[in-house]
Amino acid sequence: MISNIRMRESIPSSREIKDAEETDEYFLEFPERRISVVPIGTIDPSGKFERGTDILPTVNTPVYAVHKKLINDIYKFYSIGDFSIGKLSLIPEQDAKIDLDVFLGRHAVIIGQTGSGKSWTVASILQKIANFPKSTVVLFDLHGEYKNAFNNEYIDFIDGKDLEFPYWLMNFQELTDLMIDRSEFSAPNQIAKFREILQQAKETNEENVTLNIPKITIDTPVFFNFQNIIEEFKRLDVERIIGATGREKNGPYHGHFTRLIMRIESKLNDKRFNLIFRPVKYNTSASMELLFRKILGETIDDPKKIVIIDISPIPMEVRNSVISLILRCMFDFVYWYKRINEKTYPIAVFFEEAHSYLSENERSMKSTRLSAEKIAKEGRKYGISLTVISQRPREVSATILSQCNSFMCLRITNPDDQIYVKRLLPDSIRGIVSIFSTLRRGECILLGDSIMMPTRIKIDKPDPAPSSEDTSFFNEWNQEHEEIDVNSVLNAWRRQED
Repeated sequence: MISNIRMRESIPSSREIKDAEETDEYFLEFPERRISVVPIGTIDPSGKFERGTDILPTVNTPVYAVHKKLINDIYKFYSIGDFSIGKLSLIPEQDAKIDLDVFLGRHAVIIGQTGSGKSWTVASILQKIANFPKSTVVLFDLHGEYKNAFNNEYIDFIDGKDLEFPYWLMNFQELTDLMIDRSEFSAPNQIAKFREILQQAKETNEENVTLNIPKITIDTPVFFNFQNIIEEFKRLDVERIIGATGREKNGPYHGHFTRLIMRIESKLNDKRFNLIFRPVKYNTSASMELLFRKILGETIDDPKKIVIIDISPIPMEVRNSVISLILRCMFDFVYWYKRINEKTYPIAVFFEEAHSYLSENERSMKSTRLSAEKIAKEGRKYGISLTVISQRPREVSATILSQCNSFMCLRITNPDDQIYVKRLLPDSIRGIVSIFSTLRRGECILLGDSIMMPTRIKIDKPDPAPSSEDTSFFNEWNQEHEEIDVNSVLNAWRRQED
């Protein structure tokens, strides 16, 4: 790989000048051309390419241009399954073939500024993945732009307004984070009593008794009545007991749960939390199968390959809890799938605008970030991968990015983002960052083990394309003025629906 090219005038030494004068010769000055290179691999006598090399060329060794056929053979040998995402920018007729197993299995990052072609790239890759007879992809869509980018035969679009991910699927830690303020003085008592009440609520639910589960724990995903838990907290908060002297006094938890009850009821009365606290479709333990079939695209009559979850209608206060729960449930599913089947169930998860909910510094995003970090660190063992898509990589969890092996870098002009990406790359190829600002839309530099060497690629245009095109102010403003229906917009805004 060429990392630097220099050209300068050759300057003869004083000794060479003196010798020329003595022999009555003249110097012809030619420019001196030098290239700096990084060895990528070796081609053995049989034509097989292997990354890395034990032998380096010596000084004055001839240099040759590589024939296109040899480049094609190298890329074809290195990729598994002949999976191509576009064309080489410098050799337009050459397919850019990658190792899809490594790209997904060891996690990937797609980064680029607004307008660089991230949505284009994601849609193009997923359209190719959808060609597999059996593929499972879950895409978190923050702006609702991917609905029109796929054939309806193989996608399931889940609108955030219709999404339900009920409270009873949460584990004890997630419920605690949602309900209890750990900074309160009475927080330890609240947590201890909640553990006890939750355990009893799950064990005594009539449906759960018939499930024949040997031991139900506080983390077992079974239905329980959340209202019963609130009523028990209310009872304990105002409980009066008879003391040793026979006089009535406050109970041991009197007044300890007042703020907790107010906090919970505030969320119960907030319609934005209905998808968690007031499920309509998934309000029994038996409904868990239907929910997972929906999320994984494994509906019995009409299986899908790509599930797009449009989280744009979900308010920010609820969004992180929902995404965290979905991620944790998918990880638990593939974990237990492997335990009982002794093979993996591959799931590829794509995070559009990942910096909006996988931030390193925002406390409100902690649960989502931890769920994603668990997949980043352990998902490879169980066949679940994540692909981070962001225009602000320095705001995404460093733990997640450190576990990603492939970097698909589109146009990046922000110096801070360039410096951040530069830190993530090996020393030998950090100079390639200078190219990022010159890339065209839909063009990227792909780095990592999923491709033979750092490669400049023109991504294939998706067909159909996602709804992410830039607005043409020139064309729109050149139209004749027309009266707009302001009231319909305001009504949809108030109703939170189209």
